[in-house]
This record gives sequence, C-alpha cells and structure tokens, in this order.
Amino acid sequence: MKRLPLRILGIFMGLFVGTALALVSFSVRRSMATRQANQETRPNPNPQESPDGEPGDLQASQAAPPDPGRRRQLQELNAASASEPNWTRRFELTERSGETIRSEDLQGQPYVVCFFFTTCPRTCKRQSGEMRLLQSKFKGKPIRFVSISVDPDIDTPEVLREYAESFGADPKQWLFLTGPLEDVIRIGSEMFYLPGVERRGHPDRFCLVNAEGTLVGSYIWLDSEEREELVKHIDELLAN
Repeated sequence: MKRLPLRILGIFMGLFVGTALALVSFSVRRSMATRQANQETRPNPNPQESPDGEPGDLQASQAAPPDPGRRRQLQELNAASASEPNWTRRFELTERSGETIRSEDLQGQPYVVCFFFTTCPRTCKRQSGEMRLLQSKFKGKPIRFVSISVDPDIDTPEVLREYAESFGADPKQWLFLTGPLEDVIRIGSEMFYLPGVERRGHPDRFCLVNAEGTLVGSYIWLDSEEREELVKHIDELLAN
C-alpha cells in the first residue's frame, strides 16, 4: 500500500522534469537558431523534449516514443492516483459572475484549463490571447474554456469580469474562476498534475479534460506544435 504514493511521486517527477526540459528546449532553440543552422543535422524524433547538441538527451529522446499531449503519462498518473483516498478529484470555485462552479457542472462537454493571474507581467496575457483564439476556433461548439486565478486576493469576481471582457470572453463558453489559494494549489497539482501552481505562479500549459471529467492531455501553449496537437485532440473529442 505504501508503494502507491511513491509511484505517484515518481510519475509526477517525470512530468515535472519533462516539462522543465521542454521549456528549456523551446528557449534554447529560439536563441540558437543561427548557430544550429551551421551545425550538422542529427535525427531527433521529439525535439520538444531535448535541446539540440546534448548527446545524452538525444539518446533519451530517441529511446522514448513520442507522447503528444502526454496522454499516456497522464493515463498512468490517473491510474496511480485512483486509489489514493485524500487525492483531490473535484473542485468548487467562484466564477466571475459570482456563481459557484463545480467540476461536476462541467461534465458533458470537454474543456480546456489554464492557470493565470490578472496582474501577471509575463506570459498571462499571451496565454489568454491563445485561449481567445481557441474560443474563436471552436465558437458554438460543445467545448468550454476555463481560466483559474492563482492570485485570489486580487482577482475578485469583479476584477475577473473586467479582465474577461478585455479578451471578449463569452460567459457561456469561457469561464474565469477564483477561490482559496490552498484549494487552487491542490487543484493544480492533484487534478491537473501541474508543478509550480502557487501564489502568482503557474506553468504555461493548457490541460484538456474530456466530457467525463478525466484529464486526457497537457500541452505547452508556448510551442506551436503542441498547440496544434491540442486542436487535433479537441477535434477528436468533439467527433466522438
């Protein structure tokens, strides 16, 4: 019985390391584009997970099969956490309208989740811009988008309402949620397996949940290829 938490921790750390490597890879590949153009081309079946020019990482990426959206890894995490009695499996948060939204209320349609805060000086506005593009692409389709604040002291329903309006968020399709910080942290780490969800801190990921309420994909929105995979997987869910 004691092996289950260790198994969950091991898989979770794998997700954390993979995320860190992917973000480093994205930054390095952009800053070294000119240099890479003059280097010998070497095969890499999964460049998002391994910076070019690192033989050890290259071998690791060649050994591991591609897992778009980390779907296989998330299946393992879901299975490993299923028997953990104190694991967070649902949420109850406040929407910008003041309405209480429960995770059960979202079942019946797939949805995409991200974490943000309205005063973020870095990527949050770009992230919300990408969410707006998804809203436009799937306008009128049976899918919702959910942005959860990691700064509840500042991000009251009134503040979220103004922020949502600035991005043209359809209140029926794109929800903005807030709640106690300790609840948000547990939701991020245990429901969506995201390291780094904290006060004014969050990973740059979009998480895809199916109509049954199961997390089925996790995508680095900064990466264009992963955004394409997200759209592809949304289409698959909507086609079923």
